[in-house]
Amino acid sequence: MKAIIMAAGVGRRLLGLNLNKPKCLLTAEGGETLIRRSVNLLVSKGISDITVIVGYKADLIRNELNNDVAYFENPHFRTTNSIMSLWYARDLLEDDVLLLNGDLYYEPSILNYAINQTNAVVMLADSTRIDNADYRFGFIGDQINRFGKHLTNQETDGEYVGIVRIDECFIKTFKQTLEEMITAGKSNIWWEDVLYSFISKQTPIHFFDVAGTFWTEVDTLRDYNYLKNWITSQEMTVPREIIQFSSN
Repeated sequence: MKAIIMAAGVGRRLLGLNLNKPKCLLTAEGGETLIRRSVNLLVSKGISDITVIVGYKADLIRNELNNDVAYFENPHFRTTNSIMSLWYARDLLEDDVLLLNGDLYYEPSILNYAINQTNAVVMLADSTRIDNADYRFGFIGDQINRFGKHLTNQETDGEYVGIVRIDECFIKTFKQTLEEMITAGKSNIWWEDVLYSFISKQTPIHFFDVAGTFWTEVDTLRDYNYLKNWITSQEMTVPREIIQFSSN
């Protein structure tokens, strides 16, 4: 299995932090950046074939990760969206592939969920995230049948996590549809729109519910504060072993 991390975007919704750097270089606990943490977690799960797709201030990401990963660059990151980034790296689409957004923070068990999926395509989702959901899914059985930011709370069954597993058996079909969209001039859409196009064709796009496991995509200052507050709450939690020891 290989992993592709999408990290070409500018992150305009985080301008309040005056970043002047890719949002995947925001730090979480211990001064570790989001993307370094993601790479380390992937390696810990036995995935060492990792490629990062860069664009905005690519040199900063290269300096952060050095030669621990491979790189593809989207030179048109300011005028295109993630579908073009993936198009540049299309030759990597073979075997089983994990695709992840670079600005994610997630508990390690979420990677286990993704790696262990057996359906042809599985998008991770969280059924507990509805009221403040960003990109929304509706479900029928174990498949996605509605999607988009426009869905109401009543139409929403979960929020997209930003991690997808595509099985080798589906890669050829996926790449063909990706090429068709690029050829049609659809360079300003998300790469996930390739998957959503199959839903209307009655081709199953499955989901896995990570409810109860912490994750966040850091798109806004609110997201970043949410992450920092969670980390602080974890640091303040006294391990059970210490409690038991002190009571003896």
